[in-house]
Amino acid sequence: MASSIGTGAIAAEYLYSINNDPGQNAVVVLSRNQDGSLREVAGSPFPTGGKGLGGGDIDQQGAIRVGDKYVLAVNPGSDSVAVFRKGDGGILSPVDGSPFPAGGPAPLSLTIHNDLVYVANQAPPFANKSAAPNISGFRMDNDGKLTPIANSTRTFPVGHGPAQVEFSPGGETVVVTSGFQEVATSSVHGYKVQADGTLEEAAGSPVQVMGASGDVGFSWNKGGDQIYVSNFRGSAVAVFDIGKTTGIVKQVAGTLETQGTAACWTTLSPDGKTLYVANFVSNSISAFDVGAGGQLTLLGTTKRRVEQTAADTKDMAISKDGKFLYVVGSSAREVSAFSVGTDRTPTELPAGKSPLKLNTGQNILGLASD
Repeated sequence: MASSIGTGAIAAEYLYSINNDPGQNAVVVLSRNQDGSLREVAGSPFPTGGKGLGGGDIDQQGAIRVGDKYVLAVNPGSDSVAVFRKGDGGILSPVDGSPFPAGGPAPLSLTIHNDLVYVANQAPPFANKSAAPNISGFRMDNDGKLTPIANSTRTFPVGHGPAQVEFSPGGETVVVTSGFQEVATSSVHGYKVQADGTLEEAAGSPVQVMGASGDVGFSWNKGGDQIYVSNFRGSAVAVFDIGKTTGIVKQVAGTLETQGTAACWTTLSPDGKTLYVANFVSNSISAFDVGAGGQLTLLGTTKRRVEQTAADTKDMAISKDGKFLYVVGSSAREVSAFSVGTDRTPTELPAGKSPLKLNTGQNILGLASD
């Protein structure tokens, strides 16, 4: 178990990550202290009943999600999804039947809205050279059990699987980024959610990003009609309008550079006014003001404290009150903690309080908060 740092834990505020152990995958649960620092809860990590995945590039966003009283986590090394019931003190208990088949190879992103769950099975080339990537849908019952939805699977070209799948805030549409960083294949797909839980791809979908490529993570605006997409090549953010009733995707203007290198992961502040983007190679976080119509203005870019200079800045999550931002150092198995000032730019907590080093797993995967 990781050592505890900070004091004065806040009740019922937790962060969740996946230790991505190739032998025994598990979910790490961290409690947030009053000063924003983190400590691992008793009993963590909690085994998923599946395996992690190593050995190659698995850029993605949304590997672990919180849905009301449940936590859902991918097992990319065993093609399944674990479902846990949340308990007191951050304790997680697997639901009956967990883990459940993911509907495809190497699940690396998932999304949940009410009782609907979609899983993005990336099938990265290093792990599944000839397998077809897909997204697949499931219904979740009151006990957390996942049941596949007939005719819900949507396939992608071999070698160009999905990086993120996510419902709009109202659940009317689903957006998927895909393409594995290639200029010719970096795409944004829009879907309308049907009454039976299946997806109908929108007219004109997918849309290629103009002005950058290598789309990985994205965040929805609060209104559910726009997304902000990070792009690895070009180190930039692209804004897309999404038709709320159609899923139609349309890029808004050009891209905006982050002043970092290899923009890959995103999160939006609870009030919807600030977008944070993690730059993988430069180990930095860029903050953008979100203006009218989704117009972005760069507020600043902050370096993350790292022991080595290797590229290692990935998934992010923000506290419910918007006062603290958390960032994964995947290969170093650590989570960095930042306070968010009145100017909305992040400042890392002092050494000794950030980062928190985890003692289990390999390259940790995903970050979610409740």
